[in-house]
Amino acid sequence: MKRYSLTALIIALTLSCSKDTVSSSTSDVEDPRMVASAMTNVFGSGLVSEQTAEEAKTTIFGRWEFSSSSNSSRSSNITDCSFDSIEFTDDSFLINISDPNTTIHSIHGDYTFEEENDKVTKVILNSYSGGELYSIAEITNIEVVETDGVFDISFTFSFLEDLSIFSIPCSGDLSEDYSAEKDEPMDGTLDADINSNHYKAVGLFLASAYTDSDGWDLNMVYQEPCIDYSYDHTTGEETETIDEDCTPLDSIQLELSTFGTYLFMQFSDNSPYYIEAGKWAWTNDEQTEIIVTTPSGETFDVILTQITDSSFIMNIEELDDDGELYSAAYTWSKQ
Repeated sequence: MKRYSLTALIIALTLSCSKDTVSSSTSDVEDPRMVASAMTNVFGSGLVSEQTAEEAKTTIFGRWEFSSSSNSSRSSNITDCSFDSIEFTDDSFLINISDPNTTIHSIHGDYTFEEENDKVTKVILNSYSGGELYSIAEITNIEVVETDGVFDISFTFSFLEDLSIFSIPCSGDLSEDYSAEKDEPMDGTLDADINSNHYKAVGLFLASAYTDSDGWDLNMVYQEPCIDYSYDHTTGEETETIDEDCTPLDSIQLELSTFGTYLFMQFSDNSPYYIEAGKWAWTNDEQTEIIVTTPSGETFDVILTQITDSSFIMNIEELDDDGELYSAAYTWSKQ
């Protein structure tokens, strides 16, 4: 039987949120709306070209959703793909792109700043593909404006690599001027002190252990992409064989952001083998239970236990195809 990979375990589940307090260029003082929170300031704004790298991180921080009217009117760039969203954490980014078949493709990586005279001139997006690190895009002319509590970003996005390196079937170029509105942070963000489960659960985590009711462990999950399943309709038996030429997984990572994004990633040969980005939300006041919404719209409940500053255990119970109770648990260690 195939494992839950966090679409069944969370899906088995961007994006991480550092807790350093960083002021935006609009003020040298912490935003008073964040006074009760240990999370990164979600109210940064300003013109990034007038900001230091530290200030710029706060300004771009968050999930930005593109509307159908977000693209500029450059007639030279005709493409059958579109941006759905981009999310920045203190250290990483996540881009969701919709292809001509409306399939969503996710690109994840880290970003760096180019600076002149201690001011940011551009943001460089970096990501792995095929075991190699690429600088895939640069972002310039970034400005975030707050109007009546609503934050809007505008910027120029320029791809430095073709999307085909990520197997995204787009014709044309998505390099354009864009504008987008910032998503609201999750409930619990503005009052998340260092002792809250929200503060502890948001971030980047590495799977350090796995168990389930079928007897699988983490090493077996790593081997799963190399398992070929066959089913004998006469005997009703399923057999598993290992593809010896296959490269197994070498790590599994989870990012949870304070904007309600989860990112579940399987890595093989230093590159993403599988990425899934969906939504998560707390369902109880104690912040020990969450509901996960996958990209296909399916939902399931997850229970968090043994939550500490450095790790937690994610538990799920589901009825399998035979109507029997299936349980699984990941131990996630903060990076």
